Amino acid sequence: MFVCTMLCGLWDTAQGRRLHLGSCNVNIHTHELRHHFQHIRQSMISGDDHKAIRLLRKDVMNSIQATESCCFLRQLLHFYMDKVFINYSSSHSLHRRTTSVLANSFLSITKDLRVCHANAHCECTEDAKQKLAGIQTMYDKLDQAAGAVKAIGELDSLLEWIESFQHH
Repeated sequence: MFVCTMLCGLWDTAQGRRLHLGSCNVNIHTHELRHHFQHIRQSMISGDDHKAIRLLRKDVMNSIQATESCCFLRQLLHFYMDKVFINYSSSHSLHRRTTSVLANSFLSITKDLRVCHANAHCECTEDAKQKLAGIQTMYDKLDQAAGAVKAIGELDSLLEWIESFQHH
């Protein structure tokens, strides 16, 4: 019985956690995302010169309805890939490698979410679009480098929000 429990636990870790985003179900390896993020987290936080500004406010993230979570996550990950990671540069090779791994992971997740979207399992409400537009507007007020550092430094908030959709 112990061996079965251990193997099931390893299988669960290898497969990622099942997320229920409205009627869309995807596997996301949040533990791996956190592991990679931890390598650069402190540098991002200490490099953030705009600590009074929050892009990913908890009240906004928590107000996303379950039915709009798939669409919102898909759009937010695209925002990170199209604006944040592209505008991030560092002289530290570990930071460049880590952000590259995170960007590739986000790309993989968006591919799964695209399938849900294509099958009409991702509801894109005007409210979700406006919330994302608010994040982008705040980001655009910062210069590109500062905005990228801030957004990457706030990945904890994104990961925490994603993990709230896990069903064990």
